Order: sequence, then C-alpha cells, then structure tokens
Amino acid sequence: MHHTVRQLRPVLVCLAGTDRASAVSEALNEATSEEELVAVLGGLPCILPLPAAELLTVARTSTTPAELREALALDYQAFNEALAALGAPYKPVCDPDLHDRTFSEFLRAHADSILDRLRERYAPQAAGGGDVAAYAAARHMDDLTADPDWLPRFASPPEEQMRARVAHWLRSHGAEDDLERAGDLEPVDELRSLNTAALHRLVSVLTKLVPAWCRRHRVPVPPSWNSTPMMEARTAVHGSGLADLLVLSEKRLLSEVARSVGWPAGMPHSADPGFLGLTAHDLAQPPVPSPGIVGSRGSVQPTIKIGEEEIVVGRDHFAAIADLAAHTVDETFLGQSGKVRLDIMAPVPQPRRTPDARTTRVVVSRKAQLTEEQKAAIGLVGEVSARAWLERRYAEVHWVSGYAAVLFEDAAASDAHGYDFEVAYRGSTRLYEVKATSESYTEQMEFELGVSEERAAREYARSTRYRILLITSALDPERRRVLELPNPLAAAGRDRFRVVGRGLRYQFYPTDGVSHPISKK
Repeated sequence: MHHTVRQLRPVLVCLAGTDRASAVSEALNEATSEEELVAVLGGLPCILPLPAAELLTVARTSTTPAELREALALDYQAFNEALAALGAPYKPVCDPDLHDRTFSEFLRAHADSILDRLRERYAPQAAGGGDVAAYAAARHMDDLTADPDWLPRFASPPEEQMRARVAHWLRSHGAEDDLERAGDLEPVDELRSLNTAALHRLVSVLTKLVPAWCRRHRVPVPPSWNSTPMMEARTAVHGSGLADLLVLSEKRLLSEVARSVGWPAGMPHSADPGFLGLTAHDLAQPPVPSPGIVGSRGSVQPTIKIGEEEIVVGRDHFAAIADLAAHTVDETFLGQSGKVRLDIMAPVPQPRRTPDARTTRVVVSRKAQLTEEQKAAIGLVGEVSARAWLERRYAEVHWVSGYAAVLFEDAAASDAHGYDFEVAYRGSTRLYEVKATSESYTEQMEFELGVSEERAAREYARSTRYRILLITSALDPERRRVLELPNPLAAAGRDRFRVVGRGLRYQFYPTDGVSHPISKK
C-alpha cells in the first residue's frame, strides 16, 4: 500500500497540477485501503490515463516513479515539475549521460559545418595578420556542451533544441549559424596538408641554414634546432589554428617557426642562403656516422626504418627519431577517429602484480626479434604520432612520459606516472597511455601494462579518464593506425579484454572488420 501511494503521488500531482500538490498528498495520506484509493482517484479534478483499478495495478508493479511515468506516457517536463513540487524524497528524473551522448553525436554529425562557419569567421582575420587564438580554442568545441536546462524538460534533447544551441554558440563567435550551407573556403584537410608540406620543406632547409649561420657568426644555436625542430614547429603551427584558415606564406611560416623553435640573435628571418650570406662551404655538414656502421667495439649499430628512411636507434638518437617520426605524420593518420568496436570476451581475472616496479616500459614484439633500443625507438615513434593525433583533438596536451623527460629535460615527466599524456577536457583531465607496434592491425591484438600503468589503470577504474591509445604499423606511415581503447580495468573495458600469459598482458578482438600488421609497449 505504501509503495503504491508513493508511486501514485507524482502521477496525480502531474495530472491535477502542481498547485494541488498539497491537496493530492493529503487525500492520499487519508486512504487506508485500495478501495479508498480508488475513491480518491475518482474524486480528483483530472482525467486519469487508465481506469482507477488498472492505474493502481500498474503503480503497484512499477519499481520507480520514472518507470510509471513511461508506462502511462505522461509528459516528461510536467512530471518533473510534479516531482520538484513534491520535494524530498522525490527528485526530477534526469539522464545527463544520455543528454551528453546525444548532443555529442549531433556535434559529430555537423562537425564539418560548424568548423566551416568558424573558419569563415576567422579566415579574414588570419589573412590580415590578426590573432586567431579564439579560433584555435573554439575549433575543439570544448565549451559547446548540452544545456543543463534540458535535463528536466526532455528525456533526450530534441534536434531543434540542439541546433538552436549550436547556432547561439556560433553567433557568440561572430559566425553565421547555417549548418546546411556548403563551406566557402578550401577544405580544411587540403589546407592542412598544403601547410604541413610547406612547413616540412622549410624546416628541412632551416635545419641546415640555422646551424651554418650560427657557426659563421659564432653565436649559439637555439637548443631546439639540435633536438626536435620539426616536431615543435608542427605543434606550434597547427596549434595556432593558422594552418586551418589560409595557405601560409614562407614569411608567415618563418615567423611561426622562429617563435616556436627559437631564432639565433641577429639572424635575418630568411631561408635564402644567398640573402643570409652563406656559401656552400658554410653549409657543409660535419661528418656524422651513417646508419648501421660498425662501432668502436666492432658491433653494428641497430637501426629502424621509419617510412623509407633508416635511422640509428638508442637514447642518444631520441631527438632525431622523434623529429623523423613527426615528418611522417600525415592528414590521413590525423583524420582517423580512433573508434573501434571490441568483441565481448570472458571476464578479466585480476592480473598478477609484478614485484619489480623498475621494469622498463618498451615495445615488445611477439614476432620480430628486436633489440631493446629498437623497441624503445618504436615506442617513441608511437608517442610522437599519438601526440600529434591528440593535439588535433584537444587544445591542451601535456607529454609527461619518460621520452618527454629525455627530449625536453622535463623533470616532472616520468614513466612512473603510469600514462604518457595528460589532456585537459571540459574541466577534467584525460590520461592516455600509448602502446605502439611495428606490426599491423589484426583480428587479435595484445598490449602489455607495466606496473605503474596497471596501478594508474586501477586507480582510475571508476571513471573514463584513463584510456589506451594503440598505434599499429607505427613505422609505416601509409598503414599507421590509431585505436582508442577503454581502460581494461574499468567497467567499459572489463569484459572486452582477457589477461593472457604471465604478467599484465591484455588481449582483445576488434570487430570493426578492418584488416590492416602489432608490437607492444
């Protein structure tokens, strides 16, 4: 009887009106039997959705007021207003996760149009040499979220409401709000490809000119020119948003490169050897060891091949490996969604902890026999690729792994974190652990978690913050692929992975039908 009354109260307030909430509650409280409840229902100044006896039966068998509302097809907003009018223990029926998913799907479906409207707004500003930082931030749409006012009004946000919210957001940026009109500008992927290719050519020239000019004029070479100039220049140019808006001139690219990589004191902003007063003798590079030469102890130095270029591996060569990897990241790779469906597998047993917390995190191939230096190099290529992919999607990406500690002498970076990247996203931080492989995407794949990674995965298992990025075919730019995987210890991934072998190795089966060659970090 008590359960039935509790279920009926918001239904009757919804039907009779919130101004009658007190009267409805008093009438229900006075009923001591179902016969009296039937009489109360018959005396209400409203039309019942069912005969009184049937309504009691449905109320008795419903587990929650929300379930009863659905069974009676009551207006969602009016029912929530009734719940709010009644107060505790009642509370409005809301599903914020469903709202977020629905709105995110709407944004994905209209992402090209939204970006085009923003680009049209800011392209003239970029062409005039103005600051487009507002565009660089807006293109990620981090502040374009589902309206919280929708929650008590709609079970799921209607398209017209979502469209209106996007239109208002676009107008707040001074952009047009028509999502159906074709774009006026060159497609963004083509612009990005053109600007990236021009940047690659420019930096390739400058890596010779800058040291040569510094040697001739006896001034220090800015440190980044001896480290990862291409990677840093690419991050800066694409991070600025300029590469999305117009074809960048050499002068504009030079300015961005000088700002991000550094520029020697007194050196003119030019990539013309003649203008810089450099001769062929000035440009002659000091001899460097070629890949695969015999070392002082008679051993051949191990190498890897990234695309068509072979490069010596080892910690001393991390900067060169990272920069070469950055050269091979193209728009085809960056345009991948990372989405992959995983087949359901048997529940994952609790992985056995490895007592040695000092285990090195490297790529491990099941097929190829790789040296530790080659494994580490493949892992580095994977993280460079992952960094570019993340920077395409998020405004703030922080590289915090051991590779970043070596490349940038960052004391705060360490493999002890248990993840490689921290990404700011809508007031929270997502944590990405990168796994890389020189083998291709296959129907059955595995990756291994180190001790610190397993600890981090377990620590964040109650949320969706910790994620895995698996880079397949890391050394083959034409076949390289990125898969965004859930935390295998979280609810979303618990039945999608299986612990195999000894240690902390996880096996999974993608089901998206793509047949693409896997080494593990």
